[in-house]
Amino acid sequence: MNQPESPILSVDQNCNSLWDVPPKLHALEAGGYHCVQYVEDVDVAFTKVGAGYMSADLRIERERYYRTGAGDWGAGLFYSEFLGKLAVDPRQWEPLTGMTTRALARSLRMTVDEFYDRYSPGDNWQLVGSSYVGDSTHHRVLGDITCREVSDHLARLMELARADMRRAFPGRQSQAVLDQWWASQNSLAAALMERHKDGRLTDLYRDWLDSCRQRNGAPADVSSNIFALGANADQLALLEIFTKDYHTAAELYNEALAQTQSQLHPLDVEAGELPFFAVFSHKGHMVRSQVFLRDRRLHLPLKAVSLGPGGRIPVDSLQALGVQCLVGKAVLLMLQVRVGPTGGALALPHRGSLYSPAAQRLEMLLKQAGMLKSHVWPIIRVRLRLLDRLREVDTPIALGDHLAGFFGDNVIPANTLGERWSQIQSDAAWSIRQLASQRSRDQWRAEAFPELTAEINSLDATRRRLAANNADAPQMREVWKKMKPPLETLNRLTVERIQRDWQLRDLDYWDSRGAILPWCLALGGEQFYQRVIRGAQIYEEQPPGQDV
Repeated sequence: MNQPESPILSVDQNCNSLWDVPPKLHALEAGGYHCVQYVEDVDVAFTKVGAGYMSADLRIERERYYRTGAGDWGAGLFYSEFLGKLAVDPRQWEPLTGMTTRALARSLRMTVDEFYDRYSPGDNWQLVGSSYVGDSTHHRVLGDITCREVSDHLARLMELARADMRRAFPGRQSQAVLDQWWASQNSLAAALMERHKDGRLTDLYRDWLDSCRQRNGAPADVSSNIFALGANADQLALLEIFTKDYHTAAELYNEALAQTQSQLHPLDVEAGELPFFAVFSHKGHMVRSQVFLRDRRLHLPLKAVSLGPGGRIPVDSLQALGVQCLVGKAVLLMLQVRVGPTGGALALPHRGSLYSPAAQRLEMLLKQAGMLKSHVWPIIRVRLRLLDRLREVDTPIALGDHLAGFFGDNVIPANTLGERWSQIQSDAAWSIRQLASQRSRDQWRAEAFPELTAEINSLDATRRRLAANNADAPQMREVWKKMKPPLETLNRLTVERIQRDWQLRDLDYWDSRGAILPWCLALGGEQFYQRVIRGAQIYEEQPPGQDV
């Protein structure tokens, strides 16, 4: 790929060695790209379903969803187990089972909550807690997390990560390499925590990333400096598209989400919901809040300011209220970073950010409407191809249950998985597609569980014959009583197969995501890691519908 004329920008959460930020930077450096790194400090720090306002209870827990569709998430501190399961909302399986989640849970003799407890959690450990400051409209951001409040949690997460790596790489050589690496990381984390014990986690992360750089470059910054009010005229002009012609711009925003089948919520146009947040200090905390446009005034919680002439955003008035940044929601943020001469190309890992199709569609729609006139820099993808690289090493690796069944053992040589992962993913995707209709679902079940489906079909034929002959109720109940156990077994086996294939369909998530650096060291030492980052594919992402 030809190098863009601007620096490449990288904006990341969880900026430590247990995530894929350092390998992404190393790959860009190895490719000769100039990358400016920003530590995300304006996203919501964490959430915990059911947590009260300003609860101080922070915990390391597995990522998961609940029956409402809401999920726990921690953006500041997390570790994903080696090739682990991704958290899932089981309600997404309803089209594959032909049953509501409630009916399916009942057929398995579970409550809906028990069903979610069983099937939703993934293998991503994260720091979660209440983001609320006083009420539900003010949410703590990453830049508000202090090192003191997370010190013990960081230590706990590192313990979990070390235990997972010892499990995942059982070979003697791997264990020796990991012991050495963990000794250095524990020392580094302790030194950084001591240096920043009275400071913010984001400042600790800046130093952590700077210690990982393989070449000298500009020190890591925080993302609030990208979005600071008045810092970038092109960014402000982008936001003013929505304050100058709200209804047109909001409709295009929602259309971009709909056209790309995004899971994000559309703007509430009747309420005047804007696609950006205000970041400011509230009750001693850095928070962000939703912004609404009503009667030519920008409404924040407990505050409002009038728009300037022509719908211009009143920067001075907002600054007087203590607003530091106006930060786009996920889709708009991806445009904010890349707009104008002071913006830059945005570096994302392969399978990073689910929102880029919607962001690129919004860019296209706004340009077609003549509303976006500034230059927009591209999205740059960094693909490490870790799974393909596994073919080069025969290091023993331990697989989770969702993978082990394909190999007859949970410990296999890495190159065995490297040779087969793509076919496994393809087969899983095919299997999921077979459940899309009742006919193909019945055929799939008959092929996967022939004896069980034959028993159920025989009993069902008996039930239909009795019903046609007006059999009495006790006879009908007796047949149904016999049918329930095999139906329960069939539904359970179907759900377990869906759960497995749902994970394997997304196996390439681990192509470039996770704790790539220590995993590579365990797989083949520094030489293997250098092959991975120097062989990375770096390319410009094309809008949806165009070939890369």
